Amino acid sequence: MVKMQRNQRSVLGKIVVALLTLLALVGLAAMTMSVISCFISPKRFVWASFFGLAFWEIFFYNCFVLVLLVLMWSKKAWISVIALLIAIPGLGKSYAFGSPVEETDGIRLMSYNIHNFDHVDGRSTKVEFVNEVLAEVGQQSPDVVCFQEFSRSFKEGSTRQQCIEMFAQTAGYPYVYYNLKRNYGGNVIFSRYPLQKVADDTGFGKENTYGVMVSVDAGEKGKFYVANVHLLSYSITDEEIGSLPEVMSEELDTVRKTIVKKLQTAFVRRSDEIKDVIEGMPEVDAPIIVCGDFNDAPLSYTYRQMKKAGFNDTFVKVGKGIKPTYGGKLPLLRIDYIWGNDGVKPLQFNCIKKKLSDHYPVILDFKIEQNNES
Repeated sequence: MVKMQRNQRSVLGKIVVALLTLLALVGLAAMTMSVISCFISPKRFVWASFFGLAFWEIFFYNCFVLVLLVLMWSKKAWISVIALLIAIPGLGKSYAFGSPVEETDGIRLMSYNIHNFDHVDGRSTKVEFVNEVLAEVGQQSPDVVCFQEFSRSFKEGSTRQQCIEMFAQTAGYPYVYYNLKRNYGGNVIFSRYPLQKVADDTGFGKENTYGVMVSVDAGEKGKFYVANVHLLSYSITDEEIGSLPEVMSEELDTVRKTIVKKLQTAFVRRSDEIKDVIEGMPEVDAPIIVCGDFNDAPLSYTYRQMKKAGFNDTFVKVGKGIKPTYGGKLPLLRIDYIWGNDGVKPLQFNCIKKKLSDHYPVILDFKIEQNNES
């Protein structure tokens, strides 16, 4: 009788290990696809982008399976170990081990998608929202502020232009630039330093790309360029995300298909938009910062195109931890960036966890490495 029970436990254990081995192989395949997804254009194979977006979920999945295999004393644990080793390049982009540089007399830049002054939880009016943004800007005291989705007026009876002027005057920024033609993404740049529009024969100069770009003259601190970018959103609402656990089976299938379709469309469209952004920049030998809401994760095709164009993810250089920038219901998403070319020396990077917009403001302190005039 005892021998029979031992055999039964042995059979059960083998079944559990076999199941865990299958789960480990799935995790290995998913992690491999996640890490290589940045090399695959969404136009060629859009499904790879889904794996890149889900890097952290896949990473923690593999950690969980590894723990279970170790508890079962299974030699198959090596499968999950390999998956986690494959994850190292992804960790290098998603988790920062940087060291902030303690220097004075730097320049501070803030990038913030303010969600058309609509509170993410609906807890305040537009006027209350903008007052809180003004308070945060006053506390952080950036020299340059790049807003996305400054698209609607926050004061009843006022135009967007009038609201921009009111904000600039109240916050103490004498220089402002925004797209007069298309207003794509509501990109506005406020500055304490003089701004100048880039050359008219460039994409940014013609205002036909997905953001605005100016040169900034910071006096003795140097001259540099700033591009404020907003790429296409997934347009997935919190209501759609929140309804997933609640809807009935038939409705669930419809909601899932809607979300997947929105993701596919956004992945493909942003691959075109990032090309326009990079090609739209002026050909200058000068420090350049590109910041804004890119709506793509670090293991994305968009991210790799910025790297290929010679830009450094300043968060990776001087940030610490994960620092998700999306404040909605999808956790661990870092989709807002401050990029700098080799002419920009990052000093400190910070993400302010202030619950107003569905994004958090990101801040970079930096210095100019070179001062070549274009």
